[in-house]
Amino acid sequence: MTRILLPACLAALFIAVHGHAQETVELSGEDRPLVLEFSEVYRIGSAAAVADWELLNVVGGAGFDEAGNLYFLNSPHRVVSVDPDGNFLGQFGRAGGGPGEFGNPRQLDVLPGGRIVVTDVRRLAFHIFGPEGVFERSVRMASDVPDRDFLRDILYWTRSESYGARPAREGAAVLSDGFRKIMRTDLSSDEARVEPSVEAWAPLGTEAKFGSLAEVAGGPLWGFVPPLLFDALPGGGIAFSDSSAYAIKVTGPSGQVVRILRRPIVPQPVTNRLRRAEIDRQLAELTPDDDPALGGVPPTARAMVAGFRSGQVQAIEEMQFFPEVPVLYALRTTWEGNLWVQRRGEEPDVDLGPIDVLTPGGRYLGTLDGRMRMPDEFGPDGLVAFIEKDEFDVPVIEVKRLPPGIR
Repeated sequence: MTRILLPACLAALFIAVHGHAQETVELSGEDRPLVLEFSEVYRIGSAAAVADWELLNVVGGAGFDEAGNLYFLNSPHRVVSVDPDGNFLGQFGRAGGGPGEFGNPRQLDVLPGGRIVVTDVRRLAFHIFGPEGVFERSVRMASDVPDRDFLRDILYWTRSESYGARPAREGAAVLSDGFRKIMRTDLSSDEARVEPSVEAWAPLGTEAKFGSLAEVAGGPLWGFVPPLLFDALPGGGIAFSDSSAYAIKVTGPSGQVVRILRRPIVPQPVTNRLRRAEIDRQLAELTPDDDPALGGVPPTARAMVAGFRSGQVQAIEEMQFFPEVPVLYALRTTWEGNLWVQRRGEEPDVDLGPIDVLTPGGRYLGTLDGRMRMPDEFGPDGLVAFIEKDEFDVPVIEVKRLPPGIR
């Protein structure tokens, strides 16, 4: 499973109906340790890479097909494929405005049948390629949406990328619009069609505005707002979490919640120390004024970037805070359908918390507590991919295999 970026500007035009839970499963509050022994399959990239196809720049997305082949988007304009052992299969893609050419590709998705979908934020389209990299067609954003606002469209695309999305098993996809909704879309026609699936809970005062560009971009910045975590399940359902508590909601294909999985783990109150640590963490993630990537940018544009960064710094320093720290940090589903639920780690390593392994039916299999990141991609036969950086800050892709019990 991989991510696919979809046009959140369409998603904002729909209102989803939230179903009612039919079953609540109370899971044990005591961790049952799981021993995870990865077997390394192959590694791509690093400063020592020799072949041209192994020289990674920015990996904008990756995904496995049913045969275990891995496809990854190596920015700016190239898709590379390797077989289950890491052997080079081929590459395709180039800059341009013609069929199958990329303006600004930012995400990649592999559909179950092997087709590759590359999301192009400059051309506002999805480029679909066959398993061999042969261009088939492009799917554009729907043109019949009333009151289109191009600048707002661009902003929604940018926000949608930040909030992520997940492919569904049947070729459609579920996505967050960045504003507490989960939508479904499919790419079966010439225009992307988005339908509502789930409207998640939003804490009072943090609700998004859908007016002008200034309204969408403005407003206070909030810290420790419960994230909307979600992933698609085999068969068309969705698993998601939208609160600060440990509560995983499982839907059927219609989007109606059929089950809630809970663990009695209490959220941590937000203290002054945690507020300052979160502010410092977000400030550290900002692009520095002396970033080498800005070296070729014209002075006028650099001044605009500097002004924007100044506004970001002020917003972070004046951040408002939710009263408690959310328990959960990440949620993914494996190729076989199990849930990997990562709890928030201790500051500053918030992405290295313990990972609980659950079945969507409500069985707790145990907890991985090896201070590991959530895999970036899950594939068939226990394959997982981690997109990392080596000691020289060069991207690498590490593919490993999970033991059968926790896939």
